Amino acid sequence: MPSLGAGGAEDMAPVLKFNSFGDFAGLLYHSPHSVVYEEELYPTALHLFEARKFLYHRPDLADRIRQCERVEEVTALSEELGEFVQRDWSNVALRTMDDVLYLKFLQHSDLRTLLLDTYPTDLVYVEPGDPFWGDGAGIGMNELGRSLVRVRERLHVGGMGSMFPP
Repeated sequence: MPSLGAGGAEDMAPVLKFNSFGDFAGLLYHSPHSVVYEEELYPTALHLFEARKFLYHRPDLADRIRQCERVEEVTALSEELGEFVQRDWSNVALRTMDDVLYLKFLQHSDLRTLLLDTYPTDLVYVEPGDPFWGDGAGIGMNELGRSLVRVRERLHVGGMGSMFPP
């Protein structure tokens, strides 16, 4: 269940905690909301994010990821293909997640409204088993929550920002 709580200091933004259950599950990169990119339909934002690791230099591998029926298959296949990931992925991964989520929220007005209505809260993805994208049981980096806040700001000002390189 998402919770809204105050931060430690008075000048800190309130915090909205969310996970795969409840009203804010649509914010997740693996929620069942398709994303269209370059005239291809990706079943979820996660499909597109993982496919982007290969899209421009190994489109055959990106297409295999796009065609995965289940989210669990996407991450397993991407890990299996790890040796083929674009070389600069660690430098572009966070920007790519921002761009993928931006597309998702542009293409789903109900989700865009859901995200925009979270302002001014900080967003925390409660996922104890994921110390990178989630809160990692309180010691994680919460990169998904941070990405969503950046996307929310981008949607609020109406700017396209960086988007994917050609």
